[in-house]
Amino acid sequence: MAQPSSLTGPPLLFANSFPSLTQQFRQNVRDHPDTLALVGPHQPASLYTVQDEASSTTTPQKPSAEGLRWTYAQLDEKIERFATNLRRRGVGRGSLMVLFATNTAEYVVATWAAYRIGCVHVPLSPKCLGHEREAVHMLATAVGACQPDSVVVVAAAAAGLERVAELVRGLQLQVECCLVAISAGEVGVRDGWVGFEELMHFTKPGGKDPHQQQQESSIFFTSGTTSLPKGCFVQPSAVPTTVARAWRASPNRPMLPGDRVAVVLPNNHAFGYMFLMAAFLNAATVVFPGEAFAPERLIETIRQERCTHTALVPTMLHALSGVAVTPAQKLHSLKRVVLAGAPPTEEVLRICLSHLGAQAVENFYGMTEGIVVSTDAAESVDEVISGRDVSIGRPLPGARVRVCAKGGRVPVAMGDVGEVHFSGPSLIDGYIGNRDDEKFYTGEDGRRWFCTGDKAVVGEDGRLYLVGRYNDTIIRGGENIEPAAIEAVLGKTAEFHVLEPQIVRAPDQVAGEVPVAVVRTDVDEQMARQLKDTVRTKMGALFVPAGVIPVSDLGLDDYPRTLAGKVQKSKLTELVEAYWTAQKSQARSRFGQETLESHPNLQLIESLLAAIASAKGEDIDPTMRMIDLGIDSITSIALLNQIRQETGVSLPSSLFFTPNTIGELIERLQSSTDPSSLLEIDSASQETPRECFSTLIQGTPKPGVPSLFMTPPGSGYAFSYEPLPKFANDLAVYALGSPFLMSKSDATWTVEEAAALYVKTIRKLQPEGPYLLGGWSMGAILAYEEAYQLRQQGQHVLGIINLDMPLPRPDPHVLEPTVKLLEIVGFYPAIRRAGKPDMEIPSYRRQHSLASVRAKLKYSPRPMRTASEDSTPVRIFVIWAGHGDPDRLPTVLVEADEILRRCGPETQARTSQEWLQTPRESMGPGGWAEMVGEENVECHVIDHAHHDTLMDPEVVSCAFVFVFSVISNDMRRWNTRRD
Repeated sequence: MAQPSSLTGPPLLFANSFPSLTQQFRQNVRDHPDTLALVGPHQPASLYTVQDEASSTTTPQKPSAEGLRWTYAQLDEKIERFATNLRRRGVGRGSLMVLFATNTAEYVVATWAAYRIGCVHVPLSPKCLGHEREAVHMLATAVGACQPDSVVVVAAAAAGLERVAELVRGLQLQVECCLVAISAGEVGVRDGWVGFEELMHFTKPGGKDPHQQQQESSIFFTSGTTSLPKGCFVQPSAVPTTVARAWRASPNRPMLPGDRVAVVLPNNHAFGYMFLMAAFLNAATVVFPGEAFAPERLIETIRQERCTHTALVPTMLHALSGVAVTPAQKLHSLKRVVLAGAPPTEEVLRICLSHLGAQAVENFYGMTEGIVVSTDAAESVDEVISGRDVSIGRPLPGARVRVCAKGGRVPVAMGDVGEVHFSGPSLIDGYIGNRDDEKFYTGEDGRRWFCTGDKAVVGEDGRLYLVGRYNDTIIRGGENIEPAAIEAVLGKTAEFHVLEPQIVRAPDQVAGEVPVAVVRTDVDEQMARQLKDTVRTKMGALFVPAGVIPVSDLGLDDYPRTLAGKVQKSKLTELVEAYWTAQKSQARSRFGQETLESHPNLQLIESLLAAIASAKGEDIDPTMRMIDLGIDSITSIALLNQIRQETGVSLPSSLFFTPNTIGELIERLQSSTDPSSLLEIDSASQETPRECFSTLIQGTPKPGVPSLFMTPPGSGYAFSYEPLPKFANDLAVYALGSPFLMSKSDATWTVEEAAALYVKTIRKLQPEGPYLLGGWSMGAILAYEEAYQLRQQGQHVLGIINLDMPLPRPDPHVLEPTVKLLEIVGFYPAIRRAGKPDMEIPSYRRQHSLASVRAKLKYSPRPMRTASEDSTPVRIFVIWAGHGDPDRLPTVLVEADEILRRCGPETQARTSQEWLQTPRESMGPGGWAEMVGEENVECHVIDHAHHDTLMDPEVVSCAFVFVFSVISNDMRRWNTRRD
C-alpha cells in the first residue's frame, strides 16, 4: 500500500512555549556586548549620540566614517532610551504601536521597544499610504482587534506625515495617540508630532522595572493577492526562533554570532521580519544596504561588508542578474542566500550560485500564517531540483505537513498531487475577524491545521514540491494547466528573465480557458514566437500560451503588486480578460475590413478568421503559419465543427497543422468560388526535421517519478493516443509526434534515425533517467530502439510498454511497399464525416505510413545487452490484441500486388481484411525475449482487434500494474546502486 503524503519535522526543543524575543536579545547583549549588531551605511555614524551617553553603563560609541555601526550593547541602550521615554508618555502594556518605516535604525529601535513595553507591534509599509482602501482597512483591523489603551504611530517623514495624521484622525480614536516622526525636520510638536530624536534623549529608567517581562504580540497582514489583506495575530518569537536555531544548528553554512546579514526585504513582510529577527537572535550583524532594495548597492554592500547571508525574492534575483559581476567580483563571502516570497525557478537558483558566486542557496517556503518549510542550504542546483521541479524541502522542527485532496483532510498517497495542509506551534489560531475561517480546522489528531491553497506533491525523496495554486489553475478543454509549471519552464531560458513572464487565464469560446503570457517589456513577434516554441517543445501544445501581452498594453508600467511586492494574479487576470475579449473582436473586424471584399466565400472566410482569433486571441498576423498556432487536435476538431455549423462547409482535419500561412489560406479562398479547394491543401514542409512534436496528454509530471513517453504508430500522429484511458495515480503521459510527418524530405527514413530524434525530445522533457517508454504498433518498435539508444547514452530504462507488435525480422525478399499497395491492403480508410462525403487520408499521412512500413521491414533490432555494459535488465510488457496478425503483412502485400497487376493502377479493389480480425495464434513473447531475455518479457491479451487496442480500459489497468511494478522495484534498486 502506498505511503501517505505526510511529513514531520524534527522535535521542537522547547517544552511549553518559545522563549521571548526580548529574553533572547538580552542574553546576546550579555554574551556579545561588543559584537556589531547593526550597520547602516546610509545613516549618519553619530545618529542619536548624546552627551549624556558617556555617563551611561554602555561602552561609548566611536563614530565611523562608514556610517552607522552599533554594537549589541549600544543598540540595547538606545532601545531602552526610546522605551523609557514612551513609558513616560503613558505608553505601556496594551498599547498599539503602528510603524510606517523602511529599513532604518529607527525601525529596529522602535520594534524592540514595542516588545519591551508590551505594545502590540504592527509594521505597515509606507507604500500602503498610496492605497487608501488597504491602509484604512489594516489600521481599522488592528485597532478593532486590540482595543488599545493608547496608540503610537511611528512614521518616516518621507512617507507623508500629513497623510498618516489624516488616516489616524479618520479612525476617530477614543484613546491617547502619540505620533512619532522619523527625520521630522521642520515638523514639530505644533503639528501634533514629536520627533523620533526627542524620544532618544538620554534619560535614566524610572517607574516600573524595565526588565520586567512583557507579553509580546504582533499583527501582520497577508499579501492580499486575491482580496484585502487579512490580519494575523502572530507569536513574534515563534518563527524567528525556529528558523534562527535551525540556521545555527545547520551542518552546512550555519549562521553564527558575528556573521554579517544583508537585509533588503520589506520589514512589514513576514519573510523580511523573520529574516531580520532571526539574525538578531543569532547575535549576527544586521546590515542595511539602504532603505529599500537597489541591485548595485546591495552587491557593493555585500562586497564591502563581507556579508555572509542575505534573503531575497525571485524578482530581486532577476534584477541582480542584470548587474555585471566579473569573476574577481564574485560574492564568495556569501555563505547562504535564502529565497522565499514566490516559487523560484532553476535559473533563479543558478543566478545565486553562478552569477553572484554564493556558496549555497536555501529555498524557504513560508506564509504569514506561520508556515515553515525549508530545503536548508544547498551547494548545487541538483540538490534542490528534480527534473524540472524545485523542491521546497521539509518541515522545520515542530512542524508537520500533509498533502490532501482538495476539500479533504486525509493525506493522499505519496506521489499524488494535492493541497498542502500545515500544522505546528508557529501556526496562528485564525484570521482576525474569522475571515476565511474554513481554512483552519482541528484534525483527528487534535492538532490545529491550515489549508494553504497550494498544490504540491511529496516526492520519493521525502521532500515537498510545489506544483501551483488551486485558484490559479487554468482548465483548457478539460485539462488542468498550472501557470507555475509554465513559468518554471520559461524561467530556465535567459532571454526571458527580463520579461518576468506571468501566466494567467483568458476566456475562450471553444476551450473554455487558455493560458496567456503577460510580460514586463514590449516584445516583437520573433520573441513571442520563441516563447511559445519553448513551451511547445518542453511541455506540449496544450500548454502553449495563446498570446503574449506586454503589460503596457494593459495600460500599466508594471504588474499590479501587493505591498509586499507579489504580483496580484487576480487583478492581472481581470485586466487580461477585458483586454483579451476586446482584442479578439477587434482582430476579426480589422482583418475583415482590410483584406476581405464581397465574395461567395465571405462567410467561410469570416468564420475561419473567427476560429483563428478564438484560438490565438490577439491580432491576426497573416504571415503566421497555421501549425504555429499551437492548436491541439481536440481544439481543432471543435473549431472545425464550429465552422461547419456556421457555414455548412467541412474543412480538412489537417488544416491547423499545415505550414501554410493564414494569408495564403485566405488568398486561396478569395481566388476560388469552391471552398473544397482547401481539401487539397499541401500540408508538408520543405524543412528537414530536427526534432519531434510532443504533448502531455494526461497526468501531471512529478519529481522523482518518471513520465511515460508514447511513440506514435505508423501514422506518426501524436494524438493517436488521445483515446487512451487515463492511468491511475495521475501518471504523466507524453505523446510524441513524428518529426517526418510534415516534411517533404525523403520519404525513406530508418528506425534508427527516427528514434534518435525521439530520444532528443524525450531528454529535453526529462534530461535524466530512469525512463519509461511505450508505443502502439510501429510505435512499439521505435520505443525499443529509443531504449537501446538511451542505454548507449548511459541512461537507465525501466521498461517498455509494447501494444501489439512482435519483433520485426528483416527479409530481403519482402515486396517493396508503395502507397497504392498499402491502399489496396486497407491502410488508408476514408475519413467519415457526418452528413458529408467521405474524405481521403491526406497525402502527407499516406507518405508517412509508407515510410513507416518500409522502415519496419528493414529494421534489424539489436539485443539490449550490446548497448552498454550496464547489466540492469530492461523489461518489456507486451499487450497482445486477441484478433489480428501483423506478421502476415508481407503475405498480404503479395496479394495486393497481384490485385494491382490484374486490375491496374485505378483499381478500387481491396485484399481480404480477415487477417486483421482472425484470432491470434501466438501469445508468447513475440520474439522480444531474444532482445532482453525471456525472464524480462511479460505478456497479456485483450479481446480486441489491433486497431481497437487503445480503446480498451484493460490496456491501461494492465499497463499500470507493470508501471507501478517497475517504478517501485527497479527504480528503488537503481537509486540504491547510484548511492
